[in-house]
Amino acid sequence: MTPAGARLLRRGLLAGVLFVSLAVAWTLRRPATEPAPPPTPTGSPGQGTTFGELVYLRFREGKESVQVKARAMTGREGAAMRLEGVELTFPFVTRGEASRATVTADESLYDPDRQGATFRGHVHVTTEDGFVLDTESLEYRGDEEVATTPGPVRFQRRSASGTARGLEYSGTGGRLELHSEVRLRFEKAGGAPTEVESGQAVALRGGSAIDFSGGVRVRQGKSELAAERLKVELDDELEGITRAMAIEQVDVRSADAGPETPGEARGLRHLRCRRLEVFFRENGALASATAVNRASLVLEPGPGEPRERRRIEAYLLHFTFDGEGRLQSLSGRRGGPRVREKGPEVVLTTEPIPPATTGQRRVACHTFGARVAPTTGRLESAEFGGDVAFSEPGRRASAQRAQYDEARGWLTLLDRPRIVDEREGSELRAQRIELGTRAGTVAARGEVQHTLTRRAKGRSGLLSGEQPTLLRSGTLDYDERGRVARYRDGALLRAGRDEIRAAEIVIEERAPDRRRLLARGDVVSLLHPRPARGARRDPAPVEAHSEEMVFEEAEGRVVYRGEVVMRQGDLRTRSPEAVVTLGEDGGSVKTMVAGEPVELEQGRRRAKGRQGTYTPETETVVLVGDRVVLEDADRRVEGKVLIFRVGEDRIQVDGREEARTEAIFKRREAPPP
Repeated sequence: MTPAGARLLRRGLLAGVLFVSLAVAWTLRRPATEPAPPPTPTGSPGQGTTFGELVYLRFREGKESVQVKARAMTGREGAAMRLEGVELTFPFVTRGEASRATVTADESLYDPDRQGATFRGHVHVTTEDGFVLDTESLEYRGDEEVATTPGPVRFQRRSASGTARGLEYSGTGGRLELHSEVRLRFEKAGGAPTEVESGQAVALRGGSAIDFSGGVRVRQGKSELAAERLKVELDDELEGITRAMAIEQVDVRSADAGPETPGEARGLRHLRCRRLEVFFRENGALASATAVNRASLVLEPGPGEPRERRRIEAYLLHFTFDGEGRLQSLSGRRGGPRVREKGPEVVLTTEPIPPATTGQRRVACHTFGARVAPTTGRLESAEFGGDVAFSEPGRRASAQRAQYDEARGWLTLLDRPRIVDEREGSELRAQRIELGTRAGTVAARGEVQHTLTRRAKGRSGLLSGEQPTLLRSGTLDYDERGRVARYRDGALLRAGRDEIRAAEIVIEERAPDRRRLLARGDVVSLLHPRPARGARRDPAPVEAHSEEMVFEEAEGRVVYRGEVVMRQGDLRTRSPEAVVTLGEDGGSVKTMVAGEPVELEQGRRRAKGRQGTYTPETETVVLVGDRVVLEDADRRVEGKVLIFRVGEDRIQVDGREEARTEAIFKRREAPPP
């Protein structure tokens, strides 16, 4: 319910209906005191005889009660007098103050004993406070305190006016009924007029309650309210509305900001429900409004706003307003009054309006509440509860609770939050997930679990493979603009049987299928190379320890730095840096290069050199350097290039057995007897 839509109710009802229900009642009600029997007029006119201007007065205890003037008396019907050119004036009390009303007509049948009168022809009713009513016939039965007219009625009070067909007022029941074709109009200086239409209207309890039915429509400028029924309650002074309720097929449309803010342009606001209840403050400002039973609020974009349509649907929508009648909060919930836990969900959607092609965004939950800045109408914060589900093209999120902070631009998901990105092929879970709506950032905290299922074309490995890549950590921070994800506090990456553990793991996506993985702090990696075609057994896993590790997906290369220790089977190396080059499929190991310098252990062998290269396919180790040294249990070999195969005793030095080599063979002595 927008402020303009609620103002439409207040102005249309207060200004257009109040004077009808009250002024007509005041005009036709009986005087507060019973009049004394009338004095016998001087002379008794005969049938059809006129006496110029006839004046007939009634008094009680020396005070004037009713005054009747007529141009002529044309006869009698029993005690009733038939008058022409009649004018009847009588007193009444309104809000404790004495006032007078006057009725004029072309002719009247007036019965002073029964305080009854029938008026015909140009019936005109006026009161001292400015009320005017016109009709062609009016009958008042004083003994029953009932006034009726079956024909059209026109009325006006100050800047308000209206029409209806058929009127009945009952003084004993305090009931005023306008039978059909009710039309009201209120004009205010500087503002658009307010018009009210209904099939009929009934005022109760002396005019303090008014019930419109038979199809109600209230218009002001480009704003409009429609409903099957509309009930209004007035204050004690009968000058302001305290409560209004629209019932069945309620439809409120507002396309402008209203007279109070003529310079502010807004899009169409459209509220629909089965019942709308509105409460007002003593100063006439809106206090609250509640729309129930399939409530739906649609907000169209205004000038300069994104081309998208926003919609809120719920069983109940509740609006609160500040002291000046400006919207300050909006809430909704699912279910019905008996079983609140069941029923349709609260759904908030944003859908593009062509030519925009951004795709639909949707939020579903059990309850939600939002705070709005009254001065600007902009959202400040929002809370969602109960099976909260967000969706947009290619992305879904869920949680039990969610909070939105406009100042920070953060949406926080709490209690089992989960985000699924179908485009990126990922799923994120944590104890708490925060989404930066402006910067496109993600912050996950507590038991972070991020699963990546997207595969690089034709490749396998740490970030792409038949099996998903799983990352676990204490925290995750993701920057969508830079496409950088940082996993901290005990980070773990597992892809199939491959694993990486580190204090921090960073994944950067510079371009599609060109991801870069960086691990820092006590890095431990375990890679399981694919066996070569025709191999009898799987190769041993490659285990590495280092301070830093970098994996370039496109290049298929893993670089380790800082106290690097690598092991495959019984082959172990130590070096400041090591590089593992993967095969074209991304799953096999092509070469392992460690060095500058490198220490190698393989069984009892110990070797040192500037650089060492291991090729798993041939199980060949190549050591190079100015002085390469190899020792095992019974020999020591030196050279610049040393080549051997794992598991074999044959060693090749510098390509030739004798060139620039020195071999020392130590024979083992036989053990003593």
